[in-house]
Amino acid sequence: MSRRRALGQLTLCRMREFLREPEAIFWVFLFPVLLAVALGLAFREKAPDKIPVGVVEGARAPQAVAALARSPVLAPKVYAEKEGREALRTGKISLLIEPGPRPLFRFDETRPDSRVARVEADDAMQRAAGRRDPFAVQVEKVTEKGAR
Repeated sequence: MSRRRALGQLTLCRMREFLREPEAIFWVFLFPVLLAVALGLAFREKAPDKIPVGVVEGARAPQAVAALARSPVLAPKVYAEKEGREALRTGKISLLIEPGPRPLFRFDETRPDSRVARVEADDAMQRAAGRRDPFAVQVEKVTEKGAR
């Protein structure tokens, strides 16, 4: 019976020592809660950003911008040719389109977002020009928590 009492007294002594140190209480109880809240705010779930795409100004630019704006993935903006090339070079846009009878796509193949932008822009402009798909594809978007 005295061993149990001794263990209880030892535990009580250690608890009192722990509670006397405010730093220990902060690091054990408060800091993990603050860290969890901060990380939860930093990594909350949000929709993917739209890919910035430039269109060289000209007679066909408004039609191209209207076609690209229908895509849920692209964010088109009209640029002068020199400004557009500079924006593409510095990475402000992923794709530069010169509209015409045969549109010219300028992009950096080494950037994955540029390749996605090219495919999306081509699809949007082809649909706006009257392309009909022979069949409708079903899409199921899957997102798993914690997967990136």
